[in-house]
Amino acid sequence: MIEFRVEGQPIPQGSMKVFNGHVVHSQGSALAVWRSAIAYSARKAGAFPKKDAMTITMAFIMQKPKTVKRDYPTVPPDLDKLIRAVLDALTAIAYVDDSQVCEIYATKGYGLVPGVRIQIAEKV
Repeated sequence: MIEFRVEGQPIPQGSMKVFNGHVVHSQGSALAVWRSAIAYSARKAGAFPKKDAMTITMAFIMQKPKTVKRDYPTVPPDLDKLIRAVLDALTAIAYVDDSQVCEIYATKGYGLVPGVRIQIAEKV
């Protein structure tokens, strides 16, 4: 099992906009930096592309705005879009293709330092 943490504001994947007839990601440069940080951290933790079925656990930490009273981040970004960014970032890093991921456990909560904690394990 490989476990690592990536600090920084989690960026979702999937929000597309049309600009002058071209489809572009609404946070393209920020997403690229976020995905690179995930890939770098995974490599540093010892990840390499495996061909087995995989289980991934992700805990996203969002910074709680001072004016917010709720206990959970029930506002964007959507958890499924945060997951997609991580899965795509780990393609060819921790597995050959993200279709190998057979189990996903993910949470989104508030904390002091934004980021994501990721565990990657081969499914036994």
